[in-house]
Amino acid sequence: MRKLLSLVAVVALGSTMVACGSEKKSEFGAGGVKVTSDFGQKPTITHREGEPDKALVTEVLKEGDGPEVKKGELLTANYLGQIWRDGKVFDNSYDRGAPSSFPIGVGGVITGWDEGLVGKKIGSRVMLSIPADKGYKEKGNEQAGIKGDDTLIFVVDLVGAAANDTKLDAEPATSADSKIKVTGELNGEPKVSVPAGTKPPAKPGKPVVIALGKGKPVEKGSQLIGRYVVFDYTGKKQASTWDGQPASQSGPAQPGAPTDQLQVGPGPGGQAGALDGIAGIPVGSRVLVELPATKDAKGKAVNAFAVIDILNAFPAPKQQGQ
Repeated sequence: MRKLLSLVAVVALGSTMVACGSEKKSEFGAGGVKVTSDFGQKPTITHREGEPDKALVTEVLKEGDGPEVKKGELLTANYLGQIWRDGKVFDNSYDRGAPSSFPIGVGGVITGWDEGLVGKKIGSRVMLSIPADKGYKEKGNEQAGIKGDDTLIFVVDLVGAAANDTKLDAEPATSADSKIKVTGELNGEPKVSVPAGTKPPAKPGKPVVIALGKGKPVEKGSQLIGRYVVFDYTGKKQASTWDGQPASQSGPAQPGAPTDQLQVGPGPGGQAGALDGIAGIPVGSRVLVELPATKDAKGKAVNAFAVIDILNAFPAPKQQGQ
């Protein structure tokens, strides 16, 4: 009897081992998607045969150790987007050689990004499988080849995030050589005091460092992530990234947030720009920049200066044909 039981046990164990050995682990991850290459490198995306999941699928392929992305921040990321239906890569930042920035969690991008990226840590690589109702919906995007029922696969590398209350890592400059006095906390909108009778310079001078950051120096040909307030020479505010944008036909109202539309030249054609003097100043700095005179709609000269917070800097995107 004991030999019979032992034989049964061996047979049962052998059957279990054969069954385990015959199971093939799927090569695909969440949502039936497989991604190759590491954070910062252009990914290659493949997926299982058949239909995609009908719900939003999010997978953290590599978790970063930075802060969590918060609703309302300007998110800077590298990304690649691909259509499930035909495998077409319709957009990617890797070929442009620079990340892109988007307001996140406030309707400034497709719903799948808003829902899938808020709460993830900076430094993470995230895969998103986004059904049409959280993507471009029934209208699709004809220019990109996206139909109204297309599921989109994105791989997103979270590079950085900034908000209007992000505090600069900076120390007040010991000697800010300017008649204009700049005040305010380093995580708030700056204020200025302009002496009565101050006239604009005939030619803009070098930027004045109000608070010196501790980051890397800004290089020529950089695109800045920054905040700014533009003032005229009476001290009146003319524009500010702290002010929100009203709703328009192209999108909902947007809260005030940093911008990525600050270019340190030379530009693509070698042209000079108003912010070229920022080159060499460390990231994290607050600077006063005298702006070149412009003309309004009536041809009247407009003179202004800006107080700019340098939150981050990246290489400017390559132009088409480069």
